[in-house]
Amino acid sequence: MIQPAHENTCYSPEFEDVTEQYQVHENHQIDMTMVENVSDEFLFGPHDVSTEHDVDGSEELDMMFSEPVEQTQASTMSKEQKRIQEALWNIEHLRPKSIKSLAERLRKHYGGEMSIQLKCPTGMYPTTDSGHSYDYVEYEGVLQFLANGLLDASFIHWCQMFLYNHMRSKKENAKGKTRVAYFNTQYITGKECEKNLASVKEHLVEVYKLHKDKKYFLAPFFYGGHWVLFIVSPSDRKGWILDSVSIRAEKNKNHYPLTKAIETTFGSQFTWKMAKCMQQDGSWECGYLVIRNMFNFVLQKQYDFPKKIWNDTRDVTEAEIDELVKNIMTRFFREVFNDTTKK
Repeated sequence: MIQPAHENTCYSPEFEDVTEQYQVHENHQIDMTMVENVSDEFLFGPHDVSTEHDVDGSEELDMMFSEPVEQTQASTMSKEQKRIQEALWNIEHLRPKSIKSLAERLRKHYGGEMSIQLKCPTGMYPTTDSGHSYDYVEYEGVLQFLANGLLDASFIHWCQMFLYNHMRSKKENAKGKTRVAYFNTQYITGKECEKNLASVKEHLVEVYKLHKDKKYFLAPFFYGGHWVLFIVSPSDRKGWILDSVSIRAEKNKNHYPLTKAIETTFGSQFTWKMAKCMQQDGSWECGYLVIRNMFNFVLQKQYDFPKKIWNDTRDVTEAEIDELVKNIMTRFFREVFNDTTKK
């Protein structure tokens, strides 16, 4: 697969203690309303300056002073702005025309803002926390989704909110109501599990109490620069881990601090299964596969799970990721900006 110009490596079997890519802001908490009903169509040599014709040496002087100016401008850019520029470069030079057009639509909608505020779906999280009302989707986070980058937690959380509201808006089908609830990915990161275990456990308990009628709880988990999807059934004391490097790294439940948080919250007699899920060939596909597996589980597998489980360990292709990006972005534009343009 084509690798981005700026590589964000997510494959790390030993999982070092690294800084999480996403910091939870106090005013970016969650409480809840958005999203309309949509269909379930499912678904990255030195320069020779000659002065032969430069009588007064002005061209040479211009070059001398132009370089420091450029360096100064670059140094004043924030890390976020630099990542945005890198993502835009990747989209322009490495991505197909269809993805470039999505990036242009996105630029117009954000209008120079670094993030947009969204009200979270009513009933998704407990209302006891006054900060649990709004969340932000970062411009950079959506750009990375278009640029084949390491995905941002705010965008993955938007996918959780979309699925929650989408399934709630659907009438009960032949197999019954949805059996799925969601732990907020931003509250259960590896860093939070290691440094604020009590707050992670509190979030797990609060969400579980609110949705005791649900069978499964989805938990996109970020740790060591890598995204993994947890499917947790507290009532059955069972959990499934979908990790796109699990085969290559020979991983098990002990590689993830979230398993400890779950076991110490709901009971240690948990049975964990490493799902035979699609794997990644590069260093950046993990977040895409978490999104793909979430949508696949909620829209297709949940009613027959675990009888209907994953059994495909081949490497995901770039064509499959491009198709996923176009499907998800169609929903994103429609629900966030009421943009139903078909391009």
